[in-house]
Amino acid sequence: MSSSPDHPLLPHYQAHYHALIRFLARRAGCKNTARDLAHDAWLALASKAGDPLGNDAQRNSDNYRAYIFATAANLAVNHQRHQQRTHERFVSNDEAATQASDPALDVDRRHLHAEALDVVGRCLDALPRRTREIFLAHRMEALSQKELAERHGISIPTVEREIRHAMDRIERALHAWRGEEAPPRKGRRQNLSRLLGAAAGALALPALWQAWRHWVPIDQYRLATAAGQFHGQALPDGSTLLLDAASRLDVAYYSTRRSATLHQGGAYFSIATDGRPFTVDALGMRLTVLGTRFAVDIEDQRVRVDVESGRVRIQAPNGETRELGADQHASVQAGAGFIGATVPLDAAHGSPAVAPWRDGWLDFHHVPLGLVAERLARYRPQPIHVSPAAAGLPVLGRVRIADGEAWLHRLARSLPIRIATADDGALLITRR
Repeated sequence: MSSSPDHPLLPHYQAHYHALIRFLARRAGCKNTARDLAHDAWLALASKAGDPLGNDAQRNSDNYRAYIFATAANLAVNHQRHQQRTHERFVSNDEAATQASDPALDVDRRHLHAEALDVVGRCLDALPRRTREIFLAHRMEALSQKELAERHGISIPTVEREIRHAMDRIERALHAWRGEEAPPRKGRRQNLSRLLGAAAGALALPALWQAWRHWVPIDQYRLATAAGQFHGQALPDGSTLLLDAASRLDVAYYSTRRSATLHQGGAYFSIATDGRPFTVDALGMRLTVLGTRFAVDIEDQRVRVDVESGRVRIQAPNGETRELGADQHASVQAGAGFIGATVPLDAAHGSPAVAPWRDGWLDFHHVPLGLVAERLARYRPQPIHVSPAAAGLPVLGRVRIADGEAWLHRLARSLPIRIATADDGALLITRR
């Protein structure tokens, strides 16, 4: 999404965010749906060019607030209309009549229906990602096969196969749950509510809706920086992130969760609490928070996590877990477990202990020279090569990023290394 942080509407949106959630929750009857609609409102406001309030006389806080709430109210009306159309599409007339005549299902039947919907949910979780997204969009968003083909860049017959595959899997799972052998498919499939049992239509729709909310993102960002470049990004829930140089990060917001995947480099996160967990994945490690400030860095097939405030839970690829509090850090090996113990951070020299690169500094405490070079290479267009014989030499020092190359040359006075510059500008570090 491309929007300017100076857009006149966005500060007012952030100032009235919690009131907007309460307003939409009353309209939609659901706080989670209210958050979805608030996200949509934010996107609609951010996409507007210029100031929608035409003259200076209109530009005051009350008018901005009214404009934002009017935009959100229109989205709430559209959402309610869409929900009604989706319900009509999903539940047949005879099923609706049955539900209306018997609104109070007995406890045993409700229990059975809950078990059946759990089967459907687990089946959806096990589907391939594209199959699941196509099936849910077809059922929940009422998208045509042509629209789905264009969205995923595939043919209409492929969309048909994906939908058919999803329904076959759900039907087989439900027949197995009922202790039946799935019959050969002939003609049209049974409606999902029929497979769940009589009067289950009202429960089947929420099952798919919850799956859609969990698996289909409502907002996505793909962020990348070049060597020597930082990038700050404001998120619609009030969170912010700062991407280090030579880094790549994907962010996805869902109705029930928020997630980020760090592919390369590092990032500093300031996460606002809004009831949904925020996870960060990197090299098989998963970090989970509700609201905190922390940094994640990938270096030499290991992930380092530094916590500035709050608490985070880290799950290593081998399943081991730890909780970190403020001013603590831990490292995780890719595909394995934690490296060493959880240790306290040292906020020396007045710079932040977490992600000091935000202030233009890097601190190295007995770090192998190979990792030091990898980190400094983020801030120069040409690479830094270190010979295996020199890569393990320990480095202790503090460097201003802008002075990184000169600092390396000074380092050669205290370490047994030689530094040469190749014709393409790359630095070559060897052991003397």
